[in-house]
Amino acid sequence: MAKSYRLLLGLFALLLLIPMAVHAQDATPVPACQQGAKQIDFWHGLSGPDGSFLLDMVNKYNAENKDGLCVNLTVIHWDQFFSKWLSDVAVGNPPDVVIYHINEMPQYAQLGAVVPIDDLAAKVGIDMKGFPEEQQKLSKWEDKLYGVPLDVHPIGMYINVDMVKAAGLDPSKPPTDRATFLDWAQKLTKADGSQYGVCFASVNVQSFRVWYGWLWQNNAPFMSDDMKTVSVSSPAAEETLQFAQDLISKYKVAPEGQQDPDVDFQNGKCAIHFQGPWWITGYAATEGLNFMTAPQPVLFKEPGVWASDHFFGISKQDNTDDQLNAMKFVKWMADNAALWGLSGQIPANEAARKDPIFTGSDIYKYQEAFIAELPYARLTPVIPQSTEIFAENVQTPLVVNFQAALLGVMNASDALSEMQTGIQAVLDRTAPAK
Repeated sequence: MAKSYRLLLGLFALLLLIPMAVHAQDATPVPACQQGAKQIDFWHGLSGPDGSFLLDMVNKYNAENKDGLCVNLTVIHWDQFFSKWLSDVAVGNPPDVVIYHINEMPQYAQLGAVVPIDDLAAKVGIDMKGFPEEQQKLSKWEDKLYGVPLDVHPIGMYINVDMVKAAGLDPSKPPTDRATFLDWAQKLTKADGSQYGVCFASVNVQSFRVWYGWLWQNNAPFMSDDMKTVSVSSPAAEETLQFAQDLISKYKVAPEGQQDPDVDFQNGKCAIHFQGPWWITGYAATEGLNFMTAPQPVLFKEPGVWASDHFFGISKQDNTDDQLNAMKFVKWMADNAALWGLSGQIPANEAARKDPIFTGSDIYKYQEAFIAELPYARLTPVIPQSTEIFAENVQTPLVVNFQAALLGVMNASDALSEMQTGIQAVLDRTAPAK
């Protein structure tokens, strides 16, 4: 009882730190479950176009499963999702299963919102060997399995084919190294500012994801192997951030103060864009946009790209039958992740990536570049402080100093020094007591 009470207090204490407006919850309409069906409550925060593909999968599961189960799907915006989830865990009425991001898992494991699933996974026959090694490793926290990946989404390179041809370049030979990349970027940039070679946002930290991959390319990991020490203030890391600055201020192949690179690429403002596979369907539906994809070039010493994944977790609750039913649904989703691949995302399950449903789709030609990057994709550090350090919509030491560098307010060395000091303070403050 005392332990449960402390957990309850801890959950509500965290809620006070999270801005929330849970009354704005949006529910995705699904056919009502038939009377007598065993209901599985499933929450996620995918409110964009990819959410409709999850809805299709849920409807298919509800129609085809032979266990008398029915999934009730609810969509809650990400800025409200976690506070709502924690509050419902605290009062004993959580969703049975959720999708969130793998780097967020340790925080919610420590808070007791999500439970280890080793036994549940064994009971339903989930084999983690079918997932990329990086995800197999990071799906565990303190040697316990806490979830199952649905997809993996690295950052690749989108290229406007018409712009490339107009610049006299060959789209069948996209840049693979720094010299070729800069040559393309300069030839694709117009002096009057009407067109730039590269989209690279200064005030939208999407660019952080690109830079994070460059750190790995230059053998300059963001953190130490034990995840206790930030290591971005180094000469190798400075070289990568300096290159990002140079794209804007020295080479002038990326616009100053860019805020929305996704729309700028869509509208022909820039010819090369680094982004994830979730934009494939959006760009494919854009009238007049002739684009292709390619793996990111190796701008430093070796291949490396940022990636994340959507990750199934099972909520803490007393009803173990509900947890097992939820796990049956998770297995079906992982086994049928080829359907999720139709959204543009890359299925984590290797068998799903070989499924003709996935490889035979109209957008597969765009997804191949992202699949090629999987062997060297690097996920955001999976640590309890991940959401506090890597949140992109608040003024964290990472966001403040990274944007200051790209806006030319700070030089690369000073920005990284301030970034490291600020992030290390978070790690030291939140380190578990010895």
